[in-house]
Formats: sequence, C-alpha cells, structure tokens
Amino acid sequence: MKFLIPLLAFLSYTASSNDLIEIFNLNIKDGNFLYTQSSINPYTNSIDKSEGIIRRTKEGMIVKVNTPFKEKYELNRTEIIITDMELDQVSTIALNDFDKNTLIEVFLNGLNSNSENYKLDFKENTILISSLLDQGYNEIEVRFKDNNLYYLKYNDNLDIENLIMFDKLKDN
Repeated sequence: MKFLIPLLAFLSYTASSNDLIEIFNLNIKDGNFLYTQSSINPYTNSIDKSEGIIRRTKEGMIVKVNTPFKEKYELNRTEIIITDMELDQVSTIALNDFDKNTLIEVFLNGLNSNSENYKLDFKENTILISSLLDQGYNEIEVRFKDNNLYYLKYNDNLDIENLIMFDKLKDN
C-alpha cells in the first residue's frame, strides 16, 4: 500500500501532462485566435501592446497584426513572408534562419514530449517549455483555461517580457 500512493500520483501526473500536450496540439492545429500581445520593455519603461488574429492554413499559419501597425506574417514549413500592409512592402525570411527557435517550432509542429530541442515540465493547467539549445527563448510558459490555450509568456532575445493572451474565434 505504501508504494501504491506514489505510483497512483505518478500515473495521474503522466495522464495530466499527456492531456495538456494533447490540448495544446489540438488548439494549435485547429485553433483560430484573437490575440493580444503585451511586452514589458524595461529599457523604455513602457508596455507595448499589439492585437490581431492568428489563423491556421493548410500550409502553416497567418498572423495578422491589426494594431498598432497593420502587418501580416505567413509561416509555412520553408519561410516566413512578412507584409507591411501600410507601406505595401513584402520581405521573406527562410525558416531555416530560425531553426533553433522553440516558439516557432511548437507553433508550426506542436509539442513533442520526446523533442531533442526542449524539455517539458508541468504544473496545474500549465506547461513550461525549456529550450535545450543555446539559441531561442529559454523558457515559455503555456497556460490553459477551460481546455483552451489561455496565454503564452516568455522573455524574448532582448530579455523583454512578452505575454500573449488568446481568445478562440467563434467562426472555427
């Protein structure tokens, strides 16, 4: 009996962690979201905010920034196409320039508990994604609410804290 309680606790933890991975992957695969990104910039003592829409496509995803600027980012398996809608300018970046970017990897491919690029830790309704690479984001906190993606929190390469809040679009 003494060994049964830790075993049951471990099994419920494993089931819970697998459930969170599945919830994340389903949300990323099927989800179309409104988002609000807030960045706390310690260099300017300001909070910068942007809002927009994330839509899945057959090829990847489209991120439209509606405020404060009108921009569009199209991510697929080979490139990111960046469109400045106000200046009518388009640029393309090869995705292999970001091959060590955990955030892009998990958004395009979902989470994999056996990844060689990051490790996963779990708390109640939260996944912590810790990069095992020298580049990219060190840790990304993913929080869920009512079995939906609620927010992502991370520090970017300039050590600026970012929080992205998600709301599922009703027209899925």
